[in-house]
Amino acid sequence: MADAVLWYLTIQLLGAAAFPWVFQLFKFLPDRGLTLAKPAAVLALSYAVWVFGLAQLLPSTALTIWIITLCMMVASMWLAGRRWRELQEFLRQHWHVLLIGELVFLLMFVSWALVVSGSPGITHTEKPMDFMLVNAAHQARYFPAEDAWLSGHTISYYYFGHLIVATLSKMSGVVSSVGYNLGVATIPALAGTVVFGLLYNLVRLAGGGWRWALGLGTAAPAVILLAGNLAGALEFIRIRGWGGPGFWDWVGIEGMEAQSGEGGAFPGEFWWWFRSTRIINTSSDGSTLDYTITEFPAFSFLLGDLHAHVLAIPFLLLAIAAALNICCSSDRLGFARLRRNPAQAVSVALAGGALAFINFWDFATFMALLAAALTLKGIRDFPGSLLHAVNAAAAVFLPLFALSVALFAPVYFTFSGQTDGVLPLREVATNPFHLFIVLGLFILPSLALLARKAWGIGKPDGTETSVAVVALVIAALPLGMWMATAFLFTIVADGAAAALDDLGRRLTLALPAAIVVGLAAYAAAVRARRNDEVASSFVLMLMALGIFLVMVAELFHIVDAFSGPWRRMNTVFKVYYQAWLLLGVAGTFAIYALWSGKAPAREYPRWRSVTSLAWKWGGGAVLALLLVGSFYYTLGATLDRGGAYAAPYEGRTLDGLAYLRVEDPAEYAAIAWLRDEAQPGRIVEAIGDDYSRFSNISASTGLPTVLGWVGHELQWRGSSEPFAGRAEDVASIYTSRDPTEVRRLLEKYDVVYVYLGTRELDSYGVSSLENYKDFLQTVFHQDDVVVYEFSTIAEP
Repeated sequence: MADAVLWYLTIQLLGAAAFPWVFQLFKFLPDRGLTLAKPAAVLALSYAVWVFGLAQLLPSTALTIWIITLCMMVASMWLAGRRWRELQEFLRQHWHVLLIGELVFLLMFVSWALVVSGSPGITHTEKPMDFMLVNAAHQARYFPAEDAWLSGHTISYYYFGHLIVATLSKMSGVVSSVGYNLGVATIPALAGTVVFGLLYNLVRLAGGGWRWALGLGTAAPAVILLAGNLAGALEFIRIRGWGGPGFWDWVGIEGMEAQSGEGGAFPGEFWWWFRSTRIINTSSDGSTLDYTITEFPAFSFLLGDLHAHVLAIPFLLLAIAAALNICCSSDRLGFARLRRNPAQAVSVALAGGALAFINFWDFATFMALLAAALTLKGIRDFPGSLLHAVNAAAAVFLPLFALSVALFAPVYFTFSGQTDGVLPLREVATNPFHLFIVLGLFILPSLALLARKAWGIGKPDGTETSVAVVALVIAALPLGMWMATAFLFTIVADGAAAALDDLGRRLTLALPAAIVVGLAAYAAAVRARRNDEVASSFVLMLMALGIFLVMVAELFHIVDAFSGPWRRMNTVFKVYYQAWLLLGVAGTFAIYALWSGKAPAREYPRWRSVTSLAWKWGGGAVLALLLVGSFYYTLGATLDRGGAYAAPYEGRTLDGLAYLRVEDPAEYAAIAWLRDEAQPGRIVEAIGDDYSRFSNISASTGLPTVLGWVGHELQWRGSSEPFAGRAEDVASIYTSRDPTEVRRLLEKYDVVYVYLGTRELDSYGVSSLENYKDFLQTVFHQDDVVVYEFSTIAEP
């Protein structure tokens, strides 16, 4: 509890220090950035720590972090003094936004801390990998950080999100094994606050009253971040025994089969809630053809992995808010605007550029979003000429893009990814029903919103004709590129019949998606041109981009380390995750736009009043049913989580290594000694399978080992060359009876500590290390665990 309170107060302090700055930078939003202060603060602080460490000016220590924080506070006090009357008046009028925003953050933070504390062990899935990255960033005094699973090499992965968690851990004085789980609770809390602010701002910009804005804003974190997909509804139907074999064959989701009905409120299978992330999976004769991952925030928070795509959530939402702020600006778009607002330009570039270092996929999405937002702003400022609008947008976008890359330029020089290009998708396609299960909760209200907002636009004329053509070209471009590559190739390789068959599969989703993208982009541009609601055009743009991402995943896939049935696993995984957030904002805003009764009368369909009301309330009933089905999953999965990873001790804790105190107290004590008391230095430990307890010492301390999880290093490096021969060398260290050879290998890898525990003994047999007392000194010994310190100077 004390650690959680310290962590919470640390974030509160940072948010307070950042508020005067976001108040100035996000001055075009109704809440003046009040709900963005916390993520903006932790982002700015972590960036400063990284830059000073990268330049070798200041080490990444608690003292450095507090010095930077104090400087931030002094600067904020100076700015607050200059804006005191304005700040005071704003807070007097908007205290309710501040109060509810703080309650959302507190409720999300406490709720997820409680959920995590029921099963906090950092023991399963890829938690050890994420823990390693957090600890590697925690151990690093300067940057780039050394890879704790490949000593002598810097981390070849986007780890800025893990650095943020490590920075908060150092600043608050919370040990990293607790900080990891508090980080798991912090991400939904930060994201929830930003989502609250986004929907509050959109409703207010759309002319909605404060009751609608606060109400929808308060509900938005639950709808977007806590709701599950509709697989939960299918799980309920299945455990009730409804539907025969034919129905479940048509559903076509692996693991969902007809059963007689097991009773109970929720499925009794182990990890039943994991199945919701493997919905899109084409099978033929029992063989998997198209294995994909369809995660969503609620599942990620429950699983508790601090993966890059999870850590990026609040910061992608922050970047979306920055794009909305640009759309609301009263300044005329152009390069001169950047010169007049350098601080705002830097803040947008920092928010966008950081995404490349947190999760690169989000960076690409935000750049597309930023370009679209600037184009909408240009269309508002230059309604008579699309060319002038595009030129003005480009004059701002290109410098912002260049600056966002420049701010994180060292990342691009040290990162070597596994992506080798892009290929058109062939042979497999997404089942429309599966898409509905994954994203239907947001797609349906978004389509209803599009129908409402496109209804009163009318036929294009003048400049709007050019807008319509551009929107059509953008929407049709991916499909055209696919036909120019895969379709023609299939004709040549397999004949026209096979090509037409593949085209038919592709058009089932891609063609409707292209139509929706084109119509949404056109409606957004026309509403922006007519100086209509900024919120409507912005939300339509989010919808267009979200559907566009889904369409692209239906036509192309990234070429990476996965092939065969897994070839588009990562593509769907990353793209659908971002689509969830974009469509989530659009679909939630649709609740206001469709049911508030505030839309202009000309936007209502020209039906009779009774029919219109029936449509409105019928749609509300459908939405309510979808929400019930979605939250059924969340409730059941949350209740099941503790049972799935039952801790081997009584009571709750946030210490992710507490399980070791019971299972292996000697290893726990060794980790604590190496982490908290020993001088930093490289280690050697046994090498074994990924997704196991192997490499636990390096993962739990951040001290670099010779070689950790081999499969993950292969993914990150794209080749085994950087660690060729290391596994054999580690084996020789533990098994060789030649002290000269052992000493040579320890010097080769600059090893300081040699860890000897049960895994080492099981993997390599009886060790001779205790015989080498002239260069190996025992510095820790408890039960069957020994830690030796290597000395390059032999004893006389």
